[in-house]
Amino acid sequence: MKNERTVIMSNLPSRPLVTCFVGSACTLTLMFALGCSGGGGGGNSSTPSGPTYSGPTYYANCSLATDGNGSQSSPWNSLSDVNTHTFVAGDSLFLARGSTCSGSLQPQGSGTSGSPITIDAFGTGALPIINAGSASNAAAYLNNQQYWTISDLEIVGGVQYGLYITGNTPNQTLSGFTLTNLNVHEATGTSTQRYDSGEVYLDANGIGQTLNDVVINGVTAHDSKVSEGLLVNAGGGWVGVPSQPLGSNITVKNSTAYNVYGDGILILELTNGTLENNVVHNSGQCPSCGSTPSGLWEWWCHTCTIQNNESYANQTWGGDGGDFDIDSFNNDNLFQYNYGHDSSGYCVAVFATDNIADNNNIVRYNVCSNNEREASIAYQGDIFLSTWGGGYLSGIQIYNNTIYWNPASPAAMLNAANIALTGSPSFFENNIVYSTVPSMVSVPSGFVLDYNIYWTTSGSAEWTWNGHIYSNLPAYQAASAQESHSLVTDPMLNNPTSNATGMPTTAFTLQPGSPAIGAGTNVCAGVTSCTMGLQDFFGNPLPSGGAGYNIGAYQ
Repeated sequence: MKNERTVIMSNLPSRPLVTCFVGSACTLTLMFALGCSGGGGGGNSSTPSGPTYSGPTYYANCSLATDGNGSQSSPWNSLSDVNTHTFVAGDSLFLARGSTCSGSLQPQGSGTSGSPITIDAFGTGALPIINAGSASNAAAYLNNQQYWTISDLEIVGGVQYGLYITGNTPNQTLSGFTLTNLNVHEATGTSTQRYDSGEVYLDANGIGQTLNDVVINGVTAHDSKVSEGLLVNAGGGWVGVPSQPLGSNITVKNSTAYNVYGDGILILELTNGTLENNVVHNSGQCPSCGSTPSGLWEWWCHTCTIQNNESYANQTWGGDGGDFDIDSFNNDNLFQYNYGHDSSGYCVAVFATDNIADNNNIVRYNVCSNNEREASIAYQGDIFLSTWGGGYLSGIQIYNNTIYWNPASPAAMLNAANIALTGSPSFFENNIVYSTVPSMVSVPSGFVLDYNIYWTTSGSAEWTWNGHIYSNLPAYQAASAQESHSLVTDPMLNNPTSNATGMPTTAFTLQPGSPAIGAGTNVCAGVTSCTMGLQDFFGNPLPSGGAGYNIGAYQ
């Protein structure tokens, strides 16, 4: 499984000597246009009104033949000018749109809370390009620095990293990184082990070092053979379970990762994390890089939310991997409104290990379709729960999901056969399983199941309870004392086998007369720290008054 902490760090990129540039710096206040392009693309040619920058302002235009002093009227024309200047809180650096700067961007200095250092674009045309080729380990690099806002750049090359933000100072907190509208791609190296490289890679690497207050918004990481598309390791330098310091307040949203060797998007070792409105696909393309990747996931995440993400066509090369993963040492996580499809492995996994209980993690209002495309790992199921090494699951709540289960090799859709349970009730309720194979669930005693609709086009359904297989619902109900309100019937879904790219809008909704309409329950009645939420997968509000719930992800 993926609970091991095997961050392999290479030598850091070489740093230029820090010297103080004495040329005149502009003190102009610039009304600047961001010129944002969706998903970190090539940039718009228009320059609408943008925010005001009031601190010292510097300019660089690498298309100019003559070097200047960094003013707006006389910009620098190379990254060497930028890299030998020490920026201070409130400073801004603007790179010319339509220009390409060769080499690695390695600016010096740190901002402060409320007064970050800003890098952005000016002028019209495509995003400024930083192209490091294979000349530097990272195309853009910050080390033991903080409070930087970096926007509107295309970052190309670097051997192991595109954009690399790190530190190596023990017990230090690095805070205040905002990355917006970046297109990061084509690092030139080839990963041989997961975590050894990445296109956008933020890693607190000193013993006890942490990252706080990171926002990554509208960043695209793609098309390389390095491991990670987008990674934030907020708790650096391995101390061990459970004393590892954790970072906090990490958000990755509106971002995309694809065509990378390892994981698409991964956050780890933190509290208060958010992954939302992201798209990951075609991750895990390394043929032999050690442990197993997933499209979008988190590890050791407390009070984290994963919502409104799409993850698909992800590959894996070992014992687990798939669309989404709530990995070990997780408490109070909410996984909702996500769409996972067409991947080699599962839709979503929840794991626990190392004598630690993972507490109160919720999986609700998600749609899963056409996963487990790799026959050798189809045993995982589309929802895969697993504990080992003395780990336990406590209060895992799985409700109101809709699953099209079409594995390459027959297996149970919900695979929880080998989990250890403790503490709060764990349950699987109000779910729709539309399957092409007979096997529905494989679960141990102590796991609560009810108000589910099962349907298979194979002609017969079966359930595994405590290792015993039951080939009809009444026999299963009698033996398990579970599923007294569950049904085996066609749920009458619109386009139930859809696996199209893009979040579903009509597929997996209920047709008029569906037996799922009003047949659900308030799964949280009498359960501490459980709520039904505010809306379904499609954005519809939930019924008021605590009654009248549908079964499945559509209300």
